Amino acid sequence: MKKLIGVITIIFIVLFVTIVVLNIWKIQIVNLDTIIRSNATLFVLGIAIVILLVIYGGFFRKADQVYNNKIGNRAHPKQ
Repeated sequence: MKKLIGVITIIFIVLFVTIVVLNIWKIQIVNLDTIIRSNATLFVLGIAIVILLVIYGGFFRKADQVYNNKIGNRAHPKQ
């Protein structure tokens, strides 16, 4: 997971530096309006994913199938 986050971070840094360098040379492949809209879209998708994960964990995951409640006073993982 750390490597994935690191790779994504490096990609974002390289993209940002590329956009800054292109802006210095007055080359506009993307404009600020497009960047703002795409970031807003990614933010909304991220919030939706978090909400769906919380709903899945709260309602659809069956914790009683993972642990054996009949052994001792504590729940033990099923073997």
